[in-house]
Amino acid sequence: MPDSPRPHGQVPPVRDKVNQLIRRLMNKPADKKRAAEYERLLVLWSEANGRDDVEPAA
Repeated sequence: MPDSPRPHGQVPPVRDKVNQLIRRLMNKPADKKRAAEYERLLVLWSEANGRDDVEPAA
């Protein structure tokens, strides 16, 4: 997921951690458990970015 720059080029630590978790999750086999975890992580990513216009994954 692209990082939008913050002052001095810093990425919020929470968003960085969520990005790492999403990357690791994508290496696991696709199943319902992974899909549910991906949706949960997208909500966290959205909250870390201060955005409320991101819709849940289908």
